[in-house]
Amino acid sequence: MSSSSPDWTDAIADSTLCGYFYVFFVIFSVLAGLSVLSAIYMFATTKITGGLVLAVLLAKLINFGISATAALFLYLICERALKPSKSSQLKHSQAAKQAASGSGLLMM
Repeated sequence: MSSSSPDWTDAIADSTLCGYFYVFFVIFSVLAGLSVLSAIYMFATTKITGGLVLAVLLAKLINFGISATAALFLYLICERALKPSKSSQLKHSQAAKQAASGSGLLMM
């Protein structure tokens, strides 16, 4: 076992995990969009003034920030961690070959 993950996780395909994280990415993206649209609609149709406007604006901004950050984080999990670039895969395969040839030399 060359990685730090348990053996039972090798059977789980990356596409399965990406699909799982993609569902939550879509949910958080929709929440972020609804937050912006509801803020625009509310400010266009209601006549609120003073500190209440600032309170609602701050609440909508916090809601958008949390939703957008969570969506981007879930996207990066799939894009960067589960689908490594070809150059990093090449480095890992070269390192594994060197380790295998080095351990073969030690056994002789």
